[in-house]
Amino acid sequence: MNYSEALKVLEARRETRVDLGLARVRRVLAALGDPQEAFLSFHVAGTNGKGSVCAMLESVLRRAGYKTGLYVSPHLWSVRERIQAGGRMISPAAFARAVAEVLAAEKKARAKLTYFEFVTCAAFLYFREKGVRAAVLETGLGGRLDATNVVREPLVCVISSVDFDHMDFLGPTLERIAREKAGIIKRGRPVVCPRLAPAALSVVRRQAKALRAPLRVVAKPWRAARVLWQGNRQELIGASGRRLVLGILGAKQGMNAVLARTALDAAKAELPVPEAAWGAGLRAARWPLRFEVRKAGRRTVVLDGAHNPEAARCLAETWRTSPWSRAPARWIVGMMRDKDVRGVIKALAPALQDVVVCAPPSPRAMAPAKLAAVIRKAAPKARLGQASDAASALRAWRREARAPKTAVVCGSFYLAAQAARFLGGGFRGAAR
Repeated sequence: MNYSEALKVLEARRETRVDLGLARVRRVLAALGDPQEAFLSFHVAGTNGKGSVCAMLESVLRRAGYKTGLYVSPHLWSVRERIQAGGRMISPAAFARAVAEVLAAEKKARAKLTYFEFVTCAAFLYFREKGVRAAVLETGLGGRLDATNVVREPLVCVISSVDFDHMDFLGPTLERIAREKAGIIKRGRPVVCPRLAPAALSVVRRQAKALRAPLRVVAKPWRAARVLWQGNRQELIGASGRRLVLGILGAKQGMNAVLARTALDAAKAELPVPEAAWGAGLRAARWPLRFEVRKAGRRTVVLDGAHNPEAARCLAETWRTSPWSRAPARWIVGMMRDKDVRGVIKALAPALQDVVVCAPPSPRAMAPAKLAAVIRKAAPKARLGQASDAASALRAWRREARAPKTAVVCGSFYLAAQAARFLGGGFRGAAR
């Protein structure tokens, strides 16, 4: 099987509906010899922030000298982004080989995997093949029934946040959503989370207590002392007063950094990390489309995948502290119709004065006219335009002599990724 054939195998499994559960993936992994047991792991769930926490953990561990694995989703450019070892994406040949092996194991186990389950099995298989010592695993959806939750004894479980998203699958209340996220907690294994809303934190506390899992609640984020906006970096002050440079922007990254630090401190008996690895790891950490700043000639573009209310509030907070908020900006917005569109737009409304709506490249995209109606209600004074996609919106903005010198693309990772491809410069994720 070659890479093109492997992609066709996966594309045929694109889910038209979410089918959560662990039985199928467990049977296939058993047929593969349970590769998920061949390495140590950090398991990270959360409504927002989990990808950033994963990127920081992997970067620090790699600079501490460990052979690392990183499994994340969704991908922005290539499915190979989801599976990384030693800071590099899986090669096309290795990806094809892993797909062929999972396909054979699936037939042996008589189980039909979903797209996400299939890629998860391929990742575990690849990590074992590469001799990964420590893998950082991001849940895809929820936690309790997510395919990554087959890992029996992670070193540490991290819950980065609990807020409203994917309510159709996780439940309509914070308690129900927290219960799904807390489903990754394992007996006796340390758990790390921030100070969540009381309703969510009580659920996490009960689950940790029931499983005798030591819980560490992080109360204070590391503070941003200086932000290097054009360089996509910020200088954080840690609890000890030490200053560390982080290669990811965003108002919530100070909390994500201390969550990563607390998780690694909890695992130091098995994976000690020298203090020097912290500075090097955070400085080198990258996570695309989280208030990512790019240049477009003499103009500036901010790319942010914010697609739920919590993420939109973080974007709005970061925007208010940025140097570009003091001048007009063109907001290019597109969303999925199954998201809390009104909640996102409400969070962004104070900044929305000049808006172009468009559809992300997905069959789930919300019609631009419907999105415009939501924006018109939340920000009645905003000037509204429409474009077919992010590339067209950016192209028109660059041609418009009197247009604002800054554009913000947000509302969907698919839309922000499309804008990034138009701007060029390639993938700016953890793998390099």
